[in-house]
Amino acid sequence: MTKLHELEIPDGVIDEEEASEFVRFWIGGGEDHVTLNIGAFDSEQEASSWGMIAADIVKHALRGMCQDDPTRDPEKLLAEIEKAFHDRLNETTNVTGQLRGDLN
Repeated sequence: MTKLHELEIPDGVIDEEEASEFVRFWIGGGEDHVTLNIGAFDSEQEASSWGMIAADIVKHALRGMCQDDPTRDPEKLLAEIEKAFHDRLNETTNVTGQLRGDLN
């Protein structure tokens, strides 16, 4: 059996009583496997909050790529990410599955 490579919880989160996980994203068998914490925000702020989460993930990815290879140009990397993001949003993709989690 193949061992799943789950990432560690970031430092500092374990001690926070009000911390919440919002995204778990896996790629396996050529497909996305996603768990989202939908409904954790007020309905009026839900969409903008997810936009901020997506932006923060991009910022962290940029930082990580530049730390991994300091010769990389963050502006060019950001342009590549933005292009891929918009291309993917405009693609017809098969987004199936069910919402999971606390529905109370």
